[in-house]
Amino acid sequence: MNIWLVFEKVSVIFGLVLLGFVYGKLTRQKDPSAISKLVLNISVPASILSSITTADYNEIRNDLLLLVIISVSITAVTLLISFALTRIAGMKDPAEKAVYRSALFFNNYGFMGWPICQLLLGPKGFLYATLYAIPLHLLSYGITPALMRASGERKNPFDKSILINIPFYATAAGLAVLMSGLKLPEELTNFLSMLGVTQTPLSMLVIGMILAGAKLKEVVAGAKPYIFSMIRLLLLPAAAFMVLRAIGFSGLLLSVPVIITAMPTGAMTVVLAQRHETDPIQMSRLVVVSTLLSVATIPVISMLIL
Repeated sequence: MNIWLVFEKVSVIFGLVLLGFVYGKLTRQKDPSAISKLVLNISVPASILSSITTADYNEIRNDLLLLVIISVSITAVTLLISFALTRIAGMKDPAEKAVYRSALFFNNYGFMGWPICQLLLGPKGFLYATLYAIPLHLLSYGITPALMRASGERKNPFDKSILINIPFYATAAGLAVLMSGLKLPEELTNFLSMLGVTQTPLSMLVIGMILAGAKLKEVVAGAKPYIFSMIRLLLLPAAAFMVLRAIGFSGLLLSVPVIITAMPTGAMTVVLAQRHETDPIQMSRLVVVSTLLSVATIPVISMLIL
Protein backbone atom coordinates (compact mmCIF):
# COMPACT_ATOMS: atom_id res chain seq x y z
CA MET A 1 0.00 0.00 0.00
CA ASN A 2 1.24 3.49 -0.86
CA ILE A 3 2.76 5.32 2.11
CA TRP A 4 0.60 8.39 1.52
CA LEU A 5 -2.53 6.26 1.47
CA VAL A 6 -1.55 4.89 4.89
CA PHE A 7 -1.17 8.41 6.26
CA GLU A 8 -4.42 9.46 4.62
CA LYS A 9 -6.35 6.61 6.23
CA VAL A 10 -4.79 7.10 9.66
CA SER A 11 -5.28 10.88 9.45
CA VAL A 12 -9.03 10.27 9.13
CA ILE A 13 -8.96 8.46 12.47
CA PHE A 14 -7.05 11.20 14.25
CA GLY A 15 -9.05 13.92 12.55
CA LEU A 16 -12.01 12.48 14.45
CA VAL A 17 -9.95 12.44 17.66
CA LEU A 18 -9.09 16.10 17.10
CA LEU A 19 -12.75 16.91 16.49
CA GLY A 20 -13.67 15.23 19.77
CA PHE A 21 -10.90 17.15 21.54
CA VAL A 22 -12.10 20.50 20.17
CA TYR A 23 -15.70 19.67 21.00
CA GLY A 24 -14.71 18.69 24.54
CA LYS A 25 -12.79 21.93 25.01
CA LEU A 26 -15.52 24.16 23.58
CA THR A 27 -18.40 22.54 25.44
CA ARG A 28 -16.40 21.54 28.54
CA GLN A 29 -17.80 18.03 28.21
CA LYS A 30 -15.27 16.15 30.35
CA ASP A 31 -17.31 13.01 30.89
CA PRO A 32 -18.15 11.18 27.64
CA SER A 33 -19.33 8.12 29.56
CA ALA A 34 -22.80 8.22 27.97
CA ILE A 35 -21.31 8.07 24.47
CA SER A 36 -18.84 5.38 25.60
CA LYS A 37 -21.69 3.21 26.83
CA LEU A 38 -23.57 3.71 23.57
CA VAL A 39 -20.50 2.64 21.58
CA LEU A 40 -19.76 -0.40 23.75
CA ASN A 41 -23.36 -1.56 24.11
CA ILE A 42 -24.78 -0.74 20.65
CA SER A 43 -22.22 0.20 17.98
CA VAL A 44 -19.57 -2.40 18.81
CA PRO A 45 -21.96 -5.37 19.26
CA ALA A 46 -23.77 -4.46 16.03
CA SER A 47 -20.45 -4.21 14.17
CA ILE A 48 -19.30 -7.55 15.58
CA LEU A 49 -22.54 -9.33 14.65
CA SER A 50 -22.60 -7.76 11.20
CA SER A 51 -19.00 -8.78 10.49
CA ILE A 52 -19.09 -12.31 11.90
CA THR A 53 -22.50 -13.43 10.70
CA THR A 54 -21.87 -12.39 7.09
CA ALA A 55 -18.46 -14.11 6.90
CA ASP A 56 -17.75 -17.37 5.08
CA TYR A 57 -16.87 -19.88 7.78
CA ASN A 58 -15.17 -22.25 5.32
CA GLU A 59 -12.91 -19.41 4.25
CA ILE A 60 -11.69 -18.49 7.74
CA ARG A 61 -12.02 -21.66 9.82
CA ASN A 62 -8.39 -22.68 9.22
CA ASP A 63 -7.27 -19.32 10.62
CA LEU A 64 -9.43 -19.35 13.77
CA LEU A 65 -7.13 -21.56 15.83
CA LEU A 66 -4.06 -19.73 14.58
CA LEU A 67 -5.58 -16.40 15.62
CA VAL A 68 -6.24 -17.76 19.11
CA ILE A 69 -2.70 -19.15 19.42
CA ILE A 70 -1.11 -15.89 18.22
CA SER A 71 -3.32 -13.79 20.51
CA VAL A 72 -2.58 -15.87 23.61
CA SER A 73 1.14 -16.01 22.83
CA ILE A 74 1.57 -12.26 22.32
CA THR A 75 -0.52 -11.50 25.41
CA ALA A 76 1.51 -13.90 27.58
CA VAL A 77 4.85 -12.55 26.33
CA THR A 78 3.67 -8.96 26.88
CA LEU A 79 2.75 -9.80 30.48
CA LEU A 80 6.21 -11.29 31.11
CA ILE A 81 7.88 -8.24 29.55
CA SER A 82 5.83 -5.92 31.75
CA PHE A 83 7.14 -7.65 34.89
CA ALA A 84 10.72 -7.62 33.59
CA LEU A 85 10.67 -3.92 32.68
CA THR A 86 9.29 -2.74 36.02
CA ARG A 87 12.07 -4.68 37.72
CA ILE A 88 14.71 -3.23 35.40
CA ALA A 89 13.32 0.26 36.13
CA GLY A 90 13.82 -0.41 39.84
CA MET A 91 10.21 0.27 40.81
CA LYS A 92 9.56 -0.46 44.48
CA ASP A 93 6.14 1.03 45.12
CA PRO A 94 3.43 -1.65 44.60
CA ALA A 95 0.99 0.85 43.11
CA GLU A 96 3.53 2.14 40.62
CA LYS A 97 4.46 -1.37 39.53
CA ALA A 98 0.80 -2.32 39.13
CA VAL A 99 0.06 0.77 37.02
CA TYR A 100 3.01 0.39 34.64
CA ARG A 101 2.53 -3.35 34.24
CA SER A 102 -1.13 -2.82 33.43
CA ALA A 103 -0.30 0.00 30.99
CA LEU A 104 2.02 -2.28 29.02
CA PHE A 105 -0.26 -5.30 29.23
CA PHE A 106 -3.72 -3.88 28.47
CA ASN A 107 -3.99 -2.12 25.11
CA ASN A 108 -6.86 -0.29 23.44
CA TYR A 109 -7.78 -3.15 21.10
CA GLY A 110 -11.48 -2.30 21.06
CA PHE A 111 -11.93 1.46 20.89
CA MET A 112 -8.95 2.00 18.58
CA GLY A 113 -7.74 -1.38 17.35
CA TRP A 114 -10.97 -2.54 15.73
CA PRO A 115 -11.77 0.76 13.93
CA ILE A 116 -8.20 1.08 12.63
CA CYS A 117 -8.16 -2.54 11.41
CA GLN A 118 -11.45 -1.89 9.64
CA LEU A 119 -10.17 1.31 8.07
CA LEU A 120 -6.80 -0.08 6.96
CA LEU A 121 -7.69 -3.71 6.21
CA GLY A 122 -11.36 -3.61 5.31
CA PRO A 123 -14.30 -5.71 6.60
CA LYS A 124 -12.30 -8.94 6.69
CA GLY A 125 -9.57 -7.19 8.68
CA PHE A 126 -12.18 -6.12 11.21
CA LEU A 127 -13.53 -9.68 11.36
CA TYR A 128 -10.07 -11.08 12.10
CA ALA A 129 -9.48 -8.32 14.68
CA THR A 130 -12.73 -9.31 16.40
CA LEU A 131 -11.79 -12.99 16.49
CA TYR A 132 -8.25 -12.17 17.62
CA ALA A 133 -9.68 -10.15 20.50
CA ILE A 134 -11.68 -13.03 22.03
CA PRO A 135 -8.79 -14.53 24.07
CA LEU A 136 -7.24 -11.06 24.41
CA HIS A 137 -10.43 -9.79 26.03
CA LEU A 138 -10.62 -12.67 28.50
CA LEU A 139 -6.95 -12.40 29.45
CA SER A 140 -6.90 -8.59 29.68
CA TYR A 141 -9.97 -8.30 31.86
CA GLY A 142 -9.08 -11.40 33.84
CA ILE A 143 -5.44 -10.60 34.62
CA THR A 144 -5.37 -6.78 34.84
CA PRO A 145 -7.57 -6.64 37.98
CA ALA A 146 -5.19 -9.12 39.59
CA LEU A 147 -2.29 -6.81 38.75
CA MET A 148 -4.18 -3.92 40.33
CA ARG A 149 -4.93 -6.00 43.41
CA ALA A 150 -1.21 -5.99 44.23
CA SER A 151 -1.56 -2.48 45.63
CA GLY A 152 -5.27 -2.16 46.33
CA GLU A 153 -7.50 -3.35 49.13
CA ARG A 154 -10.20 -5.09 47.12
CA LYS A 155 -10.25 -8.76 48.04
CA ASN A 156 -11.98 -9.99 44.89
CA PRO A 157 -10.26 -8.88 41.66
CA PHE A 158 -12.81 -10.59 39.40
CA ASP A 159 -15.61 -8.42 38.08
CA LYS A 160 -18.10 -10.34 35.97
CA SER A 161 -19.82 -7.17 34.74
CA ILE A 162 -16.57 -6.06 33.05
CA LEU A 163 -15.39 -9.43 31.75
CA ILE A 164 -18.74 -10.76 30.50
CA ASN A 165 -20.30 -7.80 28.71
CA ILE A 166 -22.50 -7.12 25.67
CA PRO A 167 -19.63 -7.20 23.09
CA PHE A 168 -18.62 -10.58 24.57
CA TYR A 169 -22.16 -11.92 24.20
CA ALA A 170 -22.32 -10.50 20.66
CA THR A 171 -19.09 -12.28 19.73
CA ALA A 172 -20.34 -15.58 21.19
CA ALA A 173 -23.68 -15.24 19.36
CA GLY A 174 -21.94 -14.32 16.11
CA LEU A 175 -19.62 -17.31 16.33
CA ALA A 176 -22.58 -19.61 17.00
CA VAL A 177 -24.36 -18.32 13.88
CA LEU A 178 -21.16 -18.49 11.83
CA MET A 179 -20.27 -22.06 12.78
CA SER A 180 -23.86 -23.30 12.41
CA GLY A 181 -24.04 -22.14 8.81
CA LEU A 182 -27.20 -20.13 9.44
CA LYS A 183 -27.77 -16.84 7.63
CA LEU A 184 -29.53 -13.89 9.23
CA PRO A 185 -32.24 -12.09 7.23
CA GLU A 186 -30.81 -9.48 4.89
CA GLU A 187 -32.88 -6.74 6.55
CA LEU A 188 -31.32 -7.58 9.91
CA THR A 189 -27.75 -7.65 8.60
CA ASN A 190 -28.31 -4.30 6.86
CA PHE A 191 -29.65 -2.85 10.12
CA LEU A 192 -26.66 -4.19 12.08
CA SER A 193 -24.26 -2.87 9.46
CA MET A 194 -25.84 0.58 9.65
CA LEU A 195 -25.41 0.64 13.41
CA GLY A 196 -21.92 -0.82 13.23
CA VAL A 197 -20.47 1.92 11.03
CA THR A 198 -21.02 4.39 13.89
CA GLN A 199 -18.34 2.57 15.92
CA THR A 200 -15.30 4.28 14.38
CA PRO A 201 -16.39 7.95 14.48
CA LEU A 202 -17.98 7.70 17.93
CA SER A 203 -14.99 5.83 19.41
CA MET A 204 -12.53 8.41 18.14
CA LEU A 205 -14.71 11.30 19.33
CA VAL A 206 -14.79 9.76 22.81
CA ILE A 207 -11.00 9.49 22.90
CA GLY A 208 -10.70 13.13 21.85
CA MET A 209 -13.12 14.19 24.60
CA ILE A 210 -11.12 12.20 27.17
CA LEU A 211 -7.95 14.00 26.08
CA ALA A 212 -9.78 17.34 26.30
CA GLY A 213 -10.67 16.65 29.92
CA ALA A 214 -7.08 15.94 30.94
CA LYS A 215 -4.76 18.58 32.37
CA LEU A 216 -2.10 18.15 29.71
CA LYS A 217 0.59 20.15 31.52
CA GLU A 218 0.43 17.71 34.43
CA VAL A 219 -0.08 14.66 32.25
CA VAL A 220 2.89 15.13 29.93
CA ALA A 221 5.48 15.83 32.68
CA GLY A 222 8.24 13.29 33.38
CA ALA A 223 10.13 10.90 31.10
CA LYS A 224 8.95 7.54 32.40
CA PRO A 225 5.47 7.58 30.81
CA TYR A 226 7.07 8.35 27.44
CA ILE A 227 9.61 5.55 27.71
CA PHE A 228 7.02 2.94 28.64
CA SER A 229 4.60 4.27 26.03
CA MET A 230 7.18 3.95 23.26
CA ILE A 231 7.82 0.36 24.34
CA ARG A 232 4.07 -0.24 24.19
CA LEU A 233 3.64 1.49 20.81
CA LEU A 234 6.81 0.64 18.88
CA LEU A 235 8.97 -2.08 20.39
CA LEU A 236 6.21 -4.59 21.18
CA PRO A 237 4.52 -4.46 17.74
CA ALA A 238 7.88 -4.40 15.93
CA ALA A 239 8.95 -7.52 17.85
CA ALA A 240 5.62 -9.19 17.08
CA PHE A 241 6.07 -8.35 13.39
CA MET A 242 9.57 -9.80 13.21
CA VAL A 243 8.69 -13.01 15.06
CA LEU A 244 5.45 -13.67 13.17
CA ARG A 245 7.07 -12.99 9.80
CA ALA A 246 10.06 -15.21 10.69
CA ILE A 247 7.65 -18.04 11.54
CA GLY A 248 6.02 -17.61 8.14
CA PHE A 249 2.78 -15.74 8.79
CA SER A 250 1.54 -13.26 6.23
CA GLY A 251 -1.61 -11.42 5.22
CA LEU A 252 -4.20 -10.80 7.94
CA LEU A 253 -2.58 -13.34 10.29
CA LEU A 254 0.42 -11.00 10.34
CA SER A 255 -1.13 -7.55 9.97
CA VAL A 256 -4.02 -7.84 12.45
CA PRO A 257 -1.93 -9.00 15.46
CA VAL A 258 0.71 -6.35 14.75
CA ILE A 259 -1.81 -3.51 14.45
CA ILE A 260 -3.65 -4.58 17.61
CA THR A 261 -0.33 -4.83 19.48
CA ALA A 262 0.52 -1.28 18.34
CA MET A 263 -2.45 0.27 20.14
CA PRO A 264 -1.99 2.60 23.14
CA THR A 265 -2.93 1.72 26.71
CA GLY A 266 -6.64 0.98 27.08
CA ALA A 267 -8.77 3.63 28.74
CA MET A 268 -10.47 0.92 30.82
CA THR A 269 -7.28 0.63 32.87
CA VAL A 270 -8.21 3.94 34.52
CA VAL A 271 -11.56 2.50 35.58
CA LEU A 272 -9.86 -0.63 36.91
CA ALA A 273 -7.27 1.43 38.77
CA GLN A 274 -10.09 3.43 40.38
CA ARG A 275 -12.01 0.32 41.38
CA HIS A 276 -8.98 -1.37 42.87
CA GLU A 277 -7.66 1.72 44.67
CA THR A 278 -4.36 1.72 42.83
CA ASP A 279 -3.29 5.01 41.21
CA PRO A 280 -5.88 6.24 38.68
CA ILE A 281 -4.09 9.58 38.22
CA GLN A 282 -0.85 7.94 37.14
CA MET A 283 -2.79 5.50 34.98
CA SER A 284 -4.57 8.42 33.32
CA ARG A 285 -1.20 9.94 32.48
CA LEU A 286 -0.09 6.75 30.76
CA VAL A 287 -3.34 6.46 28.79
CA VAL A 288 -3.17 10.08 27.59
CA VAL A 289 0.56 10.04 26.77
CA SER A 290 0.38 6.74 24.89
CA THR A 291 -2.72 7.87 22.99
CA LEU A 292 -1.07 11.15 21.96
CA LEU A 293 2.12 9.39 20.85
CA SER A 294 0.13 6.81 18.88
CA VAL A 295 -0.80 9.56 16.41
CA ALA A 296 2.78 9.26 15.13
CA THR A 297 3.55 5.61 15.86
CA ILE A 298 0.51 3.91 14.29
CA PRO A 299 1.38 5.13 10.75
CA VAL A 300 4.96 3.87 11.26
CA ILE A 301 3.80 0.40 12.31
CA SER A 302 1.17 0.36 9.55
CA MET A 303 3.89 0.78 6.95
CA LEU A 304 5.52 -2.43 8.16
CA ILE A 305 2.56 -4.60 7.29
CA LEU A 306 0.72 -2.79 4.49
